[in-house]
Amino acid sequence: MQTLIEKLRSAQIDLRRLREGWRPTESDLTDAAGLEEWIPGVDAQNGLMILIGESIAHPILGDRLITTSPVIWVSEDRTIARTLSRWYRLGRCALPTADEPSSGPQF
Repeated sequence: MQTLIEKLRSAQIDLRRLREGWRPTESDLTDAAGLEEWIPGVDAQNGLMILIGESIAHPILGDRLITTSPVIWVSEDRTIARTLSRWYRLGRCALPTADEPSSGPQF
């Protein structure tokens, strides 16, 4: 299991690469956990954005409802997310998109 310092270093490297225009490839995401029926949320302890959803093949938590570590990047098409701990392949967002009828908030 990664220490907090290792997670921070890895996240910093990925953020630097993303800022320079790099995007993860399929091979980069081979070990990425999946997240289905996800919604954005806020961690009550620190006010940072998290994701809540059904994990798929999470290496520690398995397949179940989870909250992620803080989100540091989400692709424009909302198919990939980088959290402090790891990469996620994002499946369907549980919130409606702008072209779907909705009576609730939009992400």
